[in-house]
Amino acid sequence: MSESLIRGAVVPPRDDITPEAFDRAHGTTVKNELLWRLSRESYGDDYPDEVEPWGMTTWWTLGQFIAGLRVGPGQHLIDLACGRAGVGLWLARASGAQLTGVDWSPAAVSAAIARAPLLIPGERASFVVGDLAATGLPSGTADGVVCADAVFFATDRVAVFTEMARILRPGGRFVFTADESDDPERDSAVPDWGPIIRAGGLSVVGRVEIPHWREDLQRMYDTWLANIDELREGLDEESMDDLIGEATTVGPTLSQRTGVLYIAART
Repeated sequence: MSESLIRGAVVPPRDDITPEAFDRAHGTTVKNELLWRLSRESYGDDYPDEVEPWGMTTWWTLGQFIAGLRVGPGQHLIDLACGRAGVGLWLARASGAQLTGVDWSPAAVSAAIARAPLLIPGERASFVVGDLAATGLPSGTADGVVCADAVFFATDRVAVFTEMARILRPGGRFVFTADESDDPERDSAVPDWGPIIRAGGLSVVGRVEIPHWREDLQRMYDTWLANIDELREGLDEESMDDLIGEATTVGPTLSQRTGVLYIAART
């Protein structure tokens, strides 16, 4: 099937999805304990404190990542769009794998470098500035790649999977979380990631719907909005606009979205 016929394969770029926007987010939120506290309140016992995700990544998700990736000691794990690398560092510690984190935000990479020694020995982790579809990593050197809630930020989604097919060794796996939706009002909606994965040169090994994904995310958005005055005291105006914008634009569409976890592989 032609990429042009795969819905959601290529989408228009968004002005608010830039390295500078993520630099701002990582530069301010990392200093604001309130966001982590609100996430804990939203997700309860499912919230993995050491990872400190902004949301969506839970103990269930981490378990699925471990099972899907199948990486172990001495193997090479890539955390794609790693942010502060909480997910990648936790997985590297749990599996014994060597970690490379990739993010297009220099502020995120700096934060990940500072955070790494708290979770694993320094020689087992490295971080680079790179893009979802252009990591800059050598071909065929990754045993597994994980990407938590970021694949959809790419404008050319097929190119992301083409890049994964390039950097993975034969048999290596790419495990990612995203959402699927057939909402005709959103140009960026992806009703099925399968055709995009296959167009990029990977095979689909598995797909599972994330339990109570929609309800958990809505609860987090509601918690943000309920604590808006307190958040304003710790965040700059642009960061607040980002949070409010996500809560008020994504929240109303959640009924038409399904959170999914995919396992793809290079054959």
